[in-house]
Amino acid sequence: MRITPRQSKIPVGISQCAMGDPVRYNGGHKHSKVCTQLLSQCFEYVPLCPEVAIGLGIPRKPIHLLVDKAGEPVDAVRVVGVEDASVDVTAPLRDYADSVVPQLERVRGYILMQNSPSCGLRGVRRYLDNGHGIDSEGVGLFALRLRHHFPHLPMEEVGRLNNSELRENFLTRVFAYDAWFRYVEGEEGNVIWSESERMPSRIARIIDFYTAYKYLLLAHNQEATRELGRVLADSKSMSEDALALAVRGRIMQILSRPASRKDRTNALMHSQGHLKAFLDRREKAELQQLIEEYRLGRKPLSAVLTLLRHYLPRSPNGFIHSQVLLAAEPAELGLCDFH
Repeated sequence: MRITPRQSKIPVGISQCAMGDPVRYNGGHKHSKVCTQLLSQCFEYVPLCPEVAIGLGIPRKPIHLLVDKAGEPVDAVRVVGVEDASVDVTAPLRDYADSVVPQLERVRGYILMQNSPSCGLRGVRRYLDNGHGIDSEGVGLFALRLRHHFPHLPMEEVGRLNNSELRENFLTRVFAYDAWFRYVEGEEGNVIWSESERMPSRIARIIDFYTAYKYLLLAHNQEATRELGRVLADSKSMSEDALALAVRGRIMQILSRPASRKDRTNALMHSQGHLKAFLDRREKAELQQLIEEYRLGRKPLSAVLTLLRHYLPRSPNGFIHSQVLLAAEPAELGLCDFH
């Protein structure tokens, strides 16, 4: 199985204020050019503002996360008015998040506004009922419910996407999550196999998906990738649905760890091994030297991938042709460098 890019834009949810819409509590916005001018090249946005959706209005009195005492679990919060704690919107926010689940079934990622009591993914300030802030361990209630309904959905905060490495990691996860539904679940009417081919069983498609992503996964976490391989080797002990859920979850967890230069070098050397038999002495030396220069930080990843792809047609090995690692990276698509 060879995973090809989607021909249309990928549906991704986003906090509406990041689109430049004046929906914040103060009547302003938090327009993100990275989202609207760069990532919009491959994302079709589904913008939502939960606070406006539950009727808080624009402008509106600010709200924050309230806990009874320090050390409370992340989900043991209420969302109340800063000036008037009797204004409690915990239930409306939770109900709204639950109500949009059908609308969000098609999204393959979500970009959320940081520091928001509704949308913040991490580090949201929590308060006691006396108004004193106690920690920055909170998660916005809307974001928390999204995690509950879509535990494997790639999610990131608007501000963190200004960092090229975090942006590349988010893109990698969104591409993988989208590919899973297209190839493993066969959603959205994608024609994956020709009319002369019989569509493989779902378990076979799960194994094929892991195989195609194997070297990319190794570039993110070698040990976790090997452990996933052991899970698949014992796949007959699990139901089909349980296997799909476990494999998808592990793949998304592995990819959430940014790829290190060391692990990427290891994966590139594995790729090189499949091509050695088809290269002459000079070509082998050139490829090996380029991988070493990448390891030392002297050459970009794209240089190694370009040379590997140049030699790829010489190999009849379907495994190496299927590797997503050798497909176009976000950086090569111009989706990482942005000023």
